[in-house]
Amino acid sequence: MNNQSKVTLSGAGPFYFNGNDIGVIIIHGGGGGTCADLKPLGEDLNKKKGYTVHIPLLPGFGTSPEDLRITPLSAWKKALEKEIMLIREKCERIIVGGHSMGGVFSLIVASNNNIDGVFTISAPIGLRGFAPKLVPLLKIFVKYYPIPSETFKQETNGKWVGYDKIPLNSIGKFNRLIKEMKNVLGDINCPAIFFQGRLDSVIKKNSMAFIYENANSKVKKKVWLDHNDHPILCSPDHDEIVSTLINFIDEVCN
Repeated sequence: MNNQSKVTLSGAGPFYFNGNDIGVIIIHGGGGGTCADLKPLGEDLNKKKGYTVHIPLLPGFGTSPEDLRITPLSAWKKALEKEIMLIREKCERIIVGGHSMGGVFSLIVASNNNIDGVFTISAPIGLRGFAPKLVPLLKIFVKYYPIPSETFKQETNGKWVGYDKIPLNSIGKFNRLIKEMKNVLGDINCPAIFFQGRLDSVIKKNSMAFIYENANSKVKKKVWLDHNDHPILCSPDHDEIVSTLINFIDEVCN
């Protein structure tokens, strides 16, 4: 692997917003984006309430698609374990959350760590359509599939940062994560809040309901976002997400 492949894309992250003793870790998704997707959310949580917010850049993201292709699931898990250790050094209370694949990861983290709360935004129990089912066959012929990166940049006024193609083996890693998440939902006991867009065209429609019903949390809540599709960057429901999350965090940490 050459050194050039390890150069981080400008604006990809990670991002750290120093604040009080309530720490919030937010995990980005796996669809080719980066921490840039979650920077506005992290900034607002820090500015409005002073939370300490960490948005880690998972290994293989924000460098090159080739790096992502050879990065194992274990590297993502080790990175998140390190992130939790770091934030524990500063913060007394810890909230973990994420978007899409990051939401799946946050639930796995919540199942085996002593944290104060967990949140997910657009976390799937499966992806819509036939394409994911075709991945084992497609991998024989192609290694990557294209991402409409230029469209994403135009729709977000240049704020989106990510790849123009994604390795097909990422779908296999994603599916393994979802399977693991389903198996550990019953081990989640901390307060939890789940968001899903009514217009989400990417994840299975019953994703939030399934996660809500199977999480073992005594305190848990579902929130439908009326105007949101799957993306989180420049979400039309951004203000609602921020205010609802603040209320949730304040309730579980005070």
